[in-house]
Amino acid sequence: MPDFIPTYRLTHEATMKMLAAGIKKADELGVKIALAVCDQSCSLIGYLVMDGARHFAGRTTTKKAATAASQRMATGYAEEHRVISMQIRMDGEFTNVRGGFPIIVHGQVIGGVGAGGASQDEDVEVAKAALAALEWAEPV
Repeated sequence: MPDFIPTYRLTHEATMKMLAAGIKKADELGVKIALAVCDQSCSLIGYLVMDGARHFAGRTTTKKAATAASQRMATGYAEEHRVISMQIRMDGEFTNVRGGFPIIVHGQVIGGVGAGGASQDEDVEVAKAALAALEWAEPV
C-alpha cells in the first residue's frame, strides 16, 4: 500500500459557490436559514446565517455538516435508539436531524454541507441546492 494517495479538497471558491446557491434556494422558498460547509476533517470552512434566521439554526446546521462528513451519509439516518450513543461517541457533535449531506467527489468524502432553520424538508432542499453548485460533486 502506498504511503500517500491523491485526494480532493474544497477550495474557498467552492465553499462560496455552495453558500450562494443555498441562500438563493432559501430565498426562492421564502425561508431564513443558516448554512454550513465543513471539510473532510469536519472543520468548519464556510458558515452563513441569513438575516432573520432563528438563533439555534446555526448550531444545528454546523452539526449537520459535521455529521454528514464524518458518517459519510446524509443526516437523519440513525435509528432512534442509537442517537444517544452517537451523541456520546461524537462528543455532542452528532445530529439525526435531516438537512446535512456529505460532499463526495470521485467516491471520496471531502466534506459536508448542512442547512437549518426552516422545516426539515426545506432544509434538505437548501442543502441539496448548495451541493448541486459543485460540478464534480456526486448528487444525493
